[in-house]
Amino acid sequence: MDFQWIIFAIVLIANAMAAFVIASMLLRRPSKPGIHSMSFMMFGLSVWSFCYAMITLSPTFETKLFWLKLENIGIQVVPIYWFFFALKYTHLNKWLVSRLAQALFWIIPAVSLVFLASEGNFHLYYASVQVASETGGPLVIARGPMYWIAFVQAYLLMLGGMAALVWRFIKSRLAYRRQTPYLLGAAVIPFVLNVIYQLNPGILPVFTVPIDLTPLSFNITAILLAAGVFGLRMFDLVPIARDTVMEHIPEMVFVIDSHDRVVDANAVAQKWLGKPINEIIGQDPIHVFRNWPQLLNRFFFLEQSREEIRIPGDPIHTLEVVITPIYNRQRQLEGRVIVAYDITERKALENKLKALNESLQRQLNENERLRAQLQEQAIRDPLTGVFNRRFFAEALDKEIARASREHAPFSIIIIDVDHFKQFNDTYGHKCGDFVLQSLAGFLVENTRQSDIVCRYGGEEFVILMPDAALDSAYDRAECFRKKFEETVVEYENRKLKCAFSAGIASYPEHTESADVLLILADEALYHSKSNGRNRVTAYSIKNQVSNPDQSSSGDIHAN
Repeated sequence: MDFQWIIFAIVLIANAMAAFVIASMLLRRPSKPGIHSMSFMMFGLSVWSFCYAMITLSPTFETKLFWLKLENIGIQVVPIYWFFFALKYTHLNKWLVSRLAQALFWIIPAVSLVFLASEGNFHLYYASVQVASETGGPLVIARGPMYWIAFVQAYLLMLGGMAALVWRFIKSRLAYRRQTPYLLGAAVIPFVLNVIYQLNPGILPVFTVPIDLTPLSFNITAILLAAGVFGLRMFDLVPIARDTVMEHIPEMVFVIDSHDRVVDANAVAQKWLGKPINEIIGQDPIHVFRNWPQLLNRFFFLEQSREEIRIPGDPIHTLEVVITPIYNRQRQLEGRVIVAYDITERKALENKLKALNESLQRQLNENERLRAQLQEQAIRDPLTGVFNRRFFAEALDKEIARASREHAPFSIIIIDVDHFKQFNDTYGHKCGDFVLQSLAGFLVENTRQSDIVCRYGGEEFVILMPDAALDSAYDRAECFRKKFEETVVEYENRKLKCAFSAGIASYPEHTESADVLLILADEALYHSKSNGRNRVTAYSIKNQVSNPDQSSSGDIHAN
């Protein structure tokens, strides 16, 4: 076998491998319009090229004839899958969705393959077949009538697919035309070489016999398709979907190129602008958006942004404008996409919701105020405003627990207004209430912030003094007594002199029981009142008793 046929076969096998690899890679990608048809077309090219190489390398006529029949499988399917791909990729395949319509294209290839497989009808496709050279190489064929029928269909399908791509190229916007030349080149080059083979099969002087040049171009076809599919991401960003997507987006969409020209605008944008697409495409934004200066100012932002603008009119519209720069792989700016959402109704609803929320917040604040007021009323004495007996009981229990943990002392002082009944009998109960209010205010004003002043009942008050030992509590109580004695209470133009008596008990010096502590302080108060009133008495124990409830056995003295 001549060396030239070996080189020729190697090129064909390389073509077949390249087509097979691309077909396999396409099948692994997500489904997109036309991707499966292109994959099957590449498998067909692989079969065509590989079988032609086997014809060239086969030593016998019978073996060459076997590979010729297999080669025709690829030859028959490539034009059909090319046509299917072109229609699907350009979205012109609405009439091709039914299986019956697709099956019609397979009638002629099926009949051709049946004739090729039949000994009696083989001559209807190939009138004669003979070995081109004794030193190897392909077969020399004479064409039968069925060959020309299949030939006409194949050429019509190839031309129809190219016409669909050209039509789509013309209809597409500038930003979406880069992929089409790759597809056309991948189809035109084998097509032209096949025409040359049909018209002048012996055009190459290197070979002494006629050869089919079409499979030799498959490497170029594979390179162009690979560049279109993988380099330009043809099936990731299908340009044909632009019309369907753009025209159905309910928001205004504008595309600006790197020269600040409007290169695209969807139907909503055309409606809002009141201009047809031919008055928008290729125009300067200053001209297109002359009446919308608020929107025009946003067209020159290079960085991504999102903001709200108000468009004048009746009524005034509020738009949310989103600007997204488009960069290529070299991080060079190619343009910007501007999407404008009409949020007028949403803003009106937001304002209503905001007003409603503010109203609800005011209501919640009022409810919280009333709740706090009710809570305060539950723990406050309504006449004097100081804490009531219930709150004091809870506070005393908490203070005992705290003092026990921290080993800290505290004291309680029980106060009783001296001769309180005389105020009621002489000046009336309102005067007595006024005296109690005056004393409560005096105690709150003169005690520490940590002290708790409560009305214990009737004319009695109790003061809880955290961290106050007996001596400290006594000194402070005596100070209260003297200061209050000097205070003049004015009631209805009368100047009244008031005084009180007090009893003191301390934790843990006297007891560690809350109930006993109150009893001891009350006994100290009783001692003050029994010894002339207007005095402070601290409970004292000279001899420890086993039962603190027997407090009467302790000595009580006035200070």
